[in-house]
Parts: sequence; structure tokens; C-alpha cells
Amino acid sequence: MSDLKVIKKRSDNNLLEVDLDEAREDGRDLLERVIKGIVDYPESVAVSFSVGDKTTVYKVECDKKCLGQVIGSKGKNITGVRAVIAATLARKGIRAIVEIPYHIIET
Repeated sequence: MSDLKVIKKRSDNNLLEVDLDEAREDGRDLLERVIKGIVDYPESVAVSFSVGDKTTVYKVECDKKCLGQVIGSKGKNITGVRAVIAATLARKGIRAIVEIPYHIIET
């Protein structure tokens, strides 16, 4: 027989909010480290987040030169990063969205 794990929700809402804030900050740190590892100019990367009712939105700011590296071929890099962040924070009960900047190219 396999062992079953029982997951209990915490009854103290204040303690849960502190843990969620810490988890969101940990998610921001993870996202920033991953993006910095992908790009040529890691010093230009900054990640911020805003908290909604049920969702945390992470916004990645970077140099225009790094944008292609963040997105990757056919969007594979950003898709993978989004999957990792979403899965990591989903374990804590947080829905996460990763947004990247877009720049209009003037012709």
C-alpha cells in the first residue's frame, strides 16, 4: 500500500496571508533569476508584481535587445518560464501570470 498525505488548510487567516506574501516574493525572485540566466544583459532585467483578488501578475521589464531572448523561438522560452512559475506558485494556492513588455517598432 502507498502512504497517503492529508493536506490541511490553516485556520489562521493572518498566518496564511503572510505565507502567501512570502510565496509571491519567492516567485518574483525565481522569475528574475531565470530571466537573468536567459538574456545577454542581466543587469537590465527587473521583475515586479501586483496582487489582484485571485491572481498575481508578474511584469518583466528588460532591455529591447533582450526581448527576443526572453520570448525565444516561437515563444518557447517564455512558455516554459510561465509554466514553471505557474506550477511553482500553484502548489501554494496562487494563480500566477507572467507578462513581458512589448515595444512598437517604428518603420
